[in-house]
Amino acid sequence: MASSDSFQTGLTDVGGAVTALFGAAGSRASAGSYDEAERIARENAALARQATRIKDIQITRQIYQVTGQQQAEVAGAGFASSGSALDLLRSSASQGAITKAINEEQGVITANAYEEQAAQFAGMAKAARSSAEAQGIGGLLQAGGAGYALYSGISSLFSSGAGAAALAA
Repeated sequence: MASSDSFQTGLTDVGGAVTALFGAAGSRASAGSYDEAERIARENAALARQATRIKDIQITRQIYQVTGQQQAEVAGAGFASSGSALDLLRSSASQGAITKAINEEQGVITANAYEEQAAQFAGMAKAARSSAEAQGIGGLLQAGGAGYALYSGISSLFSSGAGAAALAA
């Protein structure tokens, strides 16, 4: 009876070992996916920074166009660049500066969000690798135990004479 229990335990342990080893393979695959997601998030952060710089250049150009047009209109109307004409130019320049500041702040927020995502994916990849390593070691240990249990079960079966009787029949 004990040999049958060892044999069944061995078979159960073989199944557990296979499950752990396949789990390790799955965790390694997950780590690879997280690495790819981290890479993409870092690229997105770089793109967000670049897009912010481009938008900043566009805003600066628009500020110069608006203030230049206003100066031309004032001069074309025969007015001096003083009083309300200067107030208008200051207001336009101030509005442009606010628009630039908002653009830059939004760019930093977006880039930081992507960097945070990248850090999260890096952490998940590290956890998946640790899990894969632990599952692999556990699977190998369980396979060793399964081999021993199967060996014990088979050897006790033959040493008790039950195996010889089964072969004779």
